[in-house]
Amino acid sequence: MFNGKNSTDSLNSTNTRSSRERKSCLKRALQQTKVLQEVINDSTINKLDEAINLVDNVTYETSIQEKVSNQQEVLIDSQMMTSSSKVLKTCTVSLTKRMRDYDHIDFSRKLVKYLQEASEESQSPNWSLLERRVTKLFKRIANSSTLLGTLDPLEKKTIVRKKPEQKIVSQVAQLTIPDKLVPNAKTKDEDSVERTVRKIKKLITCHCKETGKPLDFFQLILHPDDFGRTIRNMLYVSFLVKDGVMKLRKDHINLVVEPCHKEINSQQKQSTNKMGTQNIISLNMEQWRILKKAYRVEQPMINFDEEN
Repeated sequence: MFNGKNSTDSLNSTNTRSSRERKSCLKRALQQTKVLQEVINDSTINKLDEAINLVDNVTYETSIQEKVSNQQEVLIDSQMMTSSSKVLKTCTVSLTKRMRDYDHIDFSRKLVKYLQEASEESQSPNWSLLERRVTKLFKRIANSSTLLGTLDPLEKKTIVRKKPEQKIVSQVAQLTIPDKLVPNAKTKDEDSVERTVRKIKKLITCHCKETGKPLDFFQLILHPDDFGRTIRNMLYVSFLVKDGVMKLRKDHINLVVEPCHKEINSQQKQSTNKMGTQNIISLNMEQWRILKKAYRVEQPMINFDEEN
């Protein structure tokens, strides 16, 4: 029926059954298929396959002339095809329902019951039994540090100052008036940065003398309302570390900054020509928000402007 053969094979096939026997086989297979429509289980597909194979064998034994003369066998074969299609449709619907049949409440009850049976000492469920299975589903992230590395200090440029030229009294100086008087903004900015760095140095030194402990780095640089000021404060502290005035290190918990002792500083200068290393720390805006909540910063420690 489903595995079709050409007409030549049907004509050349040897009839092994009579017309009555073929009808009986077809009716038995049709009745078996109708029963399968009502009861769907794990063996339904196998039983349907057996019935189809039986009908196919009967069909192959019947020649074209016998099919033309005996229309009843063709009718039963057509009914068999219709009934088989209904069985397959019912199986598909049942399979779809079974795949979507998930009850989270039932799953939770079974999980609690399993843990209660596995917990021998107490009746309450021992949730630690699921630890090994659950932790395998989470990806582990390696420990990371915000200290990315150090940069070698830049070489200091030697400024060669020119000697003032002697003025000749007899020489008449030409006075040139510029079109627009522009102040030297760059020099002013550099002076204001140096003043701010000196104030930060004094702040760290006084705090360490009063408390006898190093100052927390993030507590020093964090500004609760301005991310740019936080980055700028971080840069100022790096200048002090680069010049060998301050030392940045990591204690048992946090990153701290403290003044360098004069004896250690002089020994380092004698042992090497380098003044120090400038630490580069990565800090984005999301990390700044997290640090603000962790340190509960309300007022910044560095609350003076560069202009002051």
